[in-house]
Amino acid sequence: MKLYNFDLLAYPHVPKEAPRTPVPSNYFDPAKGAANYAEHLEEMAYCEELGFDGVVFNEHHYSAYGTMPSPNLIAAALSQKTKRIKIGVLGNILPLRNHPVRVAEEYAMIDCLSNGRLIAGFVRGIPAEYVWYGVNPDESRGRYEEAYDLIMTAWTHPVWSFDGKFFKLKDCAIWPRPIQQPHPEIWIAARSAESIEWCVKRHLPTAQVYQTTGQIEDTFSYYRKVARDNGWEATPNDFILCRHIYIDESEKKAQEIVEPAMRYFFSVYNRGFNDAINQAAADQQKLVAALTSERSFNYFREGNRERVDFSKLDYDGLLKTGYLIAGTPDSVAKQIQEQMKQVGADHFMGMFHIGNLRHDKVINSLDLFKKEIMPRLR
Repeated sequence: MKLYNFDLLAYPHVPKEAPRTPVPSNYFDPAKGAANYAEHLEEMAYCEELGFDGVVFNEHHYSAYGTMPSPNLIAAALSQKTKRIKIGVLGNILPLRNHPVRVAEEYAMIDCLSNGRLIAGFVRGIPAEYVWYGVNPDESRGRYEEAYDLIMTAWTHPVWSFDGKFFKLKDCAIWPRPIQQPHPEIWIAARSAESIEWCVKRHLPTAQVYQTTGQIEDTFSYYRKVARDNGWEATPNDFILCRHIYIDESEKKAQEIVEPAMRYFFSVYNRGFNDAINQAAADQQKLVAALTSERSFNYFREGNRERVDFSKLDYDGLLKTGYLIAGTPDSVAKQIQEQMKQVGADHFMGMFHIGNLRHDKVINSLDLFKKEIMPRLR
């Protein structure tokens, strides 16, 4: 089993009395923000010493939920603090980028800086980010797929031209080229039927996080079915499971520490994203529908089709759905093993730094994972 630390890089100091959406930027204290970046980078680099296979992070905007509007900057910084671990960006939001050539160039540069350790991720983003960027969500899939094709062209041809609906270029050559050939390893966060089918046709692994374990099982099962229909067999190496995770010496202590951190996590998520969608559209589903279709989630089994609002679940509910993995080392090891077996994945990403969890608690959880859990998973 391959093991990764996934980091959202949340800002931990938003007070309860702050306005909901948008949260004014004066609630971001630059000095505290700088310290927060330093702590997260320290945790990421520490994962190499602990024996993790990689560290993964992503891109979000306008929110304390994830203060990583440019994950490529974090990747570049981490490349100089580590020598072995994979550096995963999951990923750049292609429909919100002015030009995919810039993504191809920056990813190639990170791959060179890290000596070939980049995992290049591409995502479509979430509805609220389309609201803030003023991008038409109806063009999301078309822009995403065309941008991906352009990046692949740029990486695999010394001189190239591209004639698409959104991008037209002639006689181009990117500098630098990535070390990994023909291109860096690629991961995709995909959930809808259309996105899963798109991944399968390109043999691209897919990562899942904000679903119940049963829903993720359905998503990976659908991927396997589509792969068989396309003449090949998917393996556990094609699937990445990501979970919030916290380890402590007792079940009681684990709950006392991580439950408030989860509540903070949900509070900044709802302030940043759900509220923005509700304000921008009288009918929230209209915006979501622009990014999906009627058949997007029909592959789910009956009982798994309804989207779960995890923020409304209590601690036991979060554990029961698999959204959160927490407890003693023995309990956490069993939870990971059970979920990985159920969904059939070979890559596990633990979201160790949850919400406003203190740095020392994150380090303690990572240490316990290394000492007590990692040997049981490999």
